[in-house]
Amino acid sequence: MAKITLAKLLSKINVPCKDERIVLGISDDSRLVQKDWLFIARKGTAQDGSAYAIAAQAKGAVVLWEKSAQPDCYTCDDIDAALIVLLRTYYQNPCRHLFVVGVTGTNGKTSVTRLLAQMLERLQRRVMIIGTGHIRYGDTDIEINNTTPSACLLAYYIHLAKTMGYPAVIMEVSSHAIDQKRIGFLRFDHIIYTNVSSDHLDYHRTKTHYHYTKFKLRSYVKRNGSIIVNHDDASLHPLYDFYDHKIITVGEKEAHLQLSHIHLTPKGSSFDLEQIHYETSLIGYHNMMNIAQCLVVLHVLGIGSTRMQEIVAGLHGIAGRMERHVLKGRYVIIDYAHTASSLAALLAAVAPLKERNMIVVCGCGGERDRSKRSEMAQIALRYGDTTIFTSDNPRKEPPHQILYDMLADVKQPCEVFENRRYALKYAVKIAQERDIIVVAGKGDEHYQCINGRCYPFSDLECIKQLLEDKSYEP
Repeated sequence: MAKITLAKLLSKINVPCKDERIVLGISDDSRLVQKDWLFIARKGTAQDGSAYAIAAQAKGAVVLWEKSAQPDCYTCDDIDAALIVLLRTYYQNPCRHLFVVGVTGTNGKTSVTRLLAQMLERLQRRVMIIGTGHIRYGDTDIEINNTTPSACLLAYYIHLAKTMGYPAVIMEVSSHAIDQKRIGFLRFDHIIYTNVSSDHLDYHRTKTHYHYTKFKLRSYVKRNGSIIVNHDDASLHPLYDFYDHKIITVGEKEAHLQLSHIHLTPKGSSFDLEQIHYETSLIGYHNMMNIAQCLVVLHVLGIGSTRMQEIVAGLHGIAGRMERHVLKGRYVIIDYAHTASSLAALLAAVAPLKERNMIVVCGCGGERDRSKRSEMAQIALRYGDTTIFTSDNPRKEPPHQILYDMLADVKQPCEVFENRRYALKYAVKIAQERDIIVVAGKGDEHYQCINGRCYPFSDLECIKQLLEDKSYEP
């Protein structure tokens, strides 16, 4: 990163400035800024970032915002557009000379990013992963609060990948990040659309706006890049009408790359992609599609079919994504499924594994789309021999209100526990040998957010503790 003066940097957005000090950083988080940093006072979804301008100035930072009567601040007409230019200038077009893949969709983003990273690493390519809860590179694992970080953090880490010699960045792209223009400075070599159903209607309000926002990601592909689409999801077909980049479709029918001879078993899956046979230990149709879309990237990179077969055969599962364990004769499956479509896909994939009974434990997140709650409850009841409803991350919403929404149309027998630990304790208590306990909603999260605070909690660790408790009686 070359040194650049404040005057030169602000000249890129046509803001007059004679200050020749060197800018040492850019951030829209007043907690991170230091002396001689540029603080971007943005209007957020929850509160106005300009409220933190005074705190940033007290640390010696320079403040830029859209409208201000505050002395010693710089102003511009469009702060979002300005931030894109500033980040590209300051970090010297961070995507140049990097291989960047963006993955978006209602479900499957984390699985696809992790699987593609595994594949590239087996090809001896170092990868930085940016996604739900984490930024990972080498032995470093940094926790983040969003699926896609803020524009300033995102630019910093992508620049870091370049400077540390990581030639590839694989990242999840949320609809919030697209709508809030967090990715405005980015350009992708490939964008993968896993699927699109309905989610985050608390934010987008309508399914149409949610889909429209997802489809806008197509505008961020590099000139010679491509968009890889799951053709089996009909909801993605309208994307083809916006044909302004190379689109590669994958699916069972009428796709550019066709799937065939699909064989799903409790021990793994096999399929053909363009008449090349693949076998994997991963289970479920959705994992097969995830792998197939990743293989398109390898194909474009020129990797031979024999090498791709070897790579697929060696793939391992993703933590918290259909994560399977055998604990005291009970099969435990932990998954992040927290939408109706992802829960249905999870339980449909697990159903063929059932030797005796399936116990389903699930809830719905607080302060999120309420319309999916009843639907998720019905899906859980359809598959579960015993269904247990409980809290997910209620956040600041009362857990009983969430459960009330879930149970609104329930007419079958079920169990209800507000306390998630008690729900898991009951599942463990009634589970017999060869039963399957499916715990959905939180995956590999190590916390639970209740009443605005996050407490340490892990579904898997909780179940292990319950089974190891000497007072436990099956």
